[in-house]
Amino acid sequence: MEKSLPNRRIITKSDPMGVAVYDYFLSGIDHPIKAKINGVPDHDMFPSLFFRNYQQMKGYERIALKLCKGSVLDVGACVGSHSLILQKRKLDVTALEKSSLAAQIAGERGVKRVVCDDIFNLKAIEYNTILVLMNGLGIAGDEAKTLKLLKHLKRLLAPKGFILGDSTDVLYRTMNADKAFEIGDEYHGNVEFELTYKGIKADKFKWIYLDPALLSELCDKAGLKCELIHRDENFHYLAKLSKA
Repeated sequence: MEKSLPNRRIITKSDPMGVAVYDYFLSGIDHPIKAKINGVPDHDMFPSLFFRNYQQMKGYERIALKLCKGSVLDVGACVGSHSLILQKRKLDVTALEKSSLAAQIAGERGVKRVVCDDIFNLKAIEYNTILVLMNGLGIAGDEAKTLKLLKHLKRLLAPKGFILGDSTDVLYRTMNADKAFEIGDEYHGNVEFELTYKGIKADKFKWIYLDPALLSELCDKAGLKCELIHRDENFHYLAKLSKA
């Protein structure tokens, strides 16, 4: 039997990710989300990925979740899988998600506090932990906006709070002659994504994959201390950022 969501929001044609997780939640059909990076087809994404449980999560995610304490802001929470785990551990969690469809599903799945908004609209709240996972440190899109984001997140931190976020140094993809990551005049981690789901196409959006050196440089400018606490295969890493 299909699930039903109360107060269904109007599905727009600019949120393929939201529609994909909405469809999966209702029907369980794991239809792929097609992705392009700099115009080159990349690996498909499947909406089931965003519904995984703790046992299905990667090592860096488990490490980050274990380090969370106090009041937690889960940035880009999607359907709330990280938030639900933290709630079970009796932490005070706020799931922040821009997609109204994904945010609605997070609430339906049991996340107690869901905010559907842009991170820059959050003001004057102090969190002990801010989570920015799934290559989340690149959400701002470029170096200047990432610096702005880091300064904003710093203002949202409690005095001894910290940010847990991850990214990938994609230089290895340029070295492997990956056409999506050809080195031009810009920093090699600057990319443009295009997502499509069942003919629903989002506006192209920028993302930045930060190598550790660039992240450390931006943290210095933002008044944050950067500590790498875990490294995965393919130059992926988890970082802990705290007030300097």
